[in-house]
Amino acid sequence: MNETTSGRESALAAGLFGLLVFLPVFFLSGTVAAREISRYYSLAWSLFTAGIGFAIFRTGRVSFYRRLFFCASALAFLVHFKFSLFSKMFEASCFREAPFCHIAMAPYFLNYLSQQYLALVSGDWRLWGPLTLGAAWLFVTLAIGRGWCSWACFYGGIDDGLSALPRRALIKPGKWSFALRHLPAVLLVFLLGASFAYLLPVFCLWLCPFKLSGAFLAAEAGVRRAQYALMAAAIAALVLGPLLTKRRIFCSYLCPFAAWQAFWGRLNPFRITVDHSRCGGCLACVPACPMTAIKCEPGGKAAVSAYCNLCGECLDKCPGGGFRYTVLGADLPVPAALARRLNARVLFVYSALTLGGVFASLWAPAALRDIFKLAAG
Repeated sequence: MNETTSGRESALAAGLFGLLVFLPVFFLSGTVAAREISRYYSLAWSLFTAGIGFAIFRTGRVSFYRRLFFCASALAFLVHFKFSLFSKMFEASCFREAPFCHIAMAPYFLNYLSQQYLALVSGDWRLWGPLTLGAAWLFVTLAIGRGWCSWACFYGGIDDGLSALPRRALIKPGKWSFALRHLPAVLLVFLLGASFAYLLPVFCLWLCPFKLSGAFLAAEAGVRRAQYALMAAAIAALVLGPLLTKRRIFCSYLCPFAAWQAFWGRLNPFRITVDHSRCGGCLACVPACPMTAIKCEPGGKAAVSAYCNLCGECLDKCPGGGFRYTVLGADLPVPAALARRLNARVLFVYSALTLGGVFASLWAPAALRDIFKLAAG
């Protein structure tokens, strides 16, 4: 087979992959968005998502194109839901209510269970009521497991994009970065208990970087100042942290949902696995991981922790090709002729990109409309 024929087949396979991404994203995006905005905006977003899928399949560069998609999704979220905090020019033109926030729902989960129980015993339980829909939405995040934090989360896209901007870290994470790695788990346990005790979404009230509206602030001046201080610290971790360290500081150390996904993500079959026969202990993977999820001693063997969110950075940086996507730690049992086209990486990228594209359809088409209206004057 000559190179021209092989190139055509590769382009055709990549085109088919992009089409398979486009169809569910456009159908579901159009179903949601067409009630309020033109389908053309959904079409534009779906084509962009499909183009990302085509580029990943064609080039094999997962992390680069994933980050492009991830940051575009996060920027669209900011445009449609958050830029109005700074200027009325960015007032949301549709979908004014933000979707269920998975970050807030995880530490509020005991409250959801309690409310569901009370609804059940009172005879007012409904299959698709707001609370059951919220709980179902939380479990949807398990569809791509820990990959949710690098493919779909709107806050994660901000952290991830900013961590890629500096050429080198001004503050190099040392042993402390691993010593504090379980802090999100501690925070999640604390917030679960505090939210249940006070019957309030404690994370939203005290730590969310973007809950700076009056609705979430206390009337008492002293408490309000404390809320502002903690939210300012969270914003600093989200914005300044990655710029200084090239690591996703907020996602790694302050996000309770990171711990939620690290625990429940074990139910998802996709993994990043180390091929120790190809690992030379060069340590290139350790600084490349934005989530501080890889440990490797000089001359030793790399180990991937439960906090890995399947971003693919280590795959690109390892000179020996020692990292790969797997299903439950194993390669897919497919014939050798199909191995180049159908493997764990392809299945994971399809799952993550499609789900991320559908989730972002709640705001990305609307953000495109907002930008168009703003440009049109």
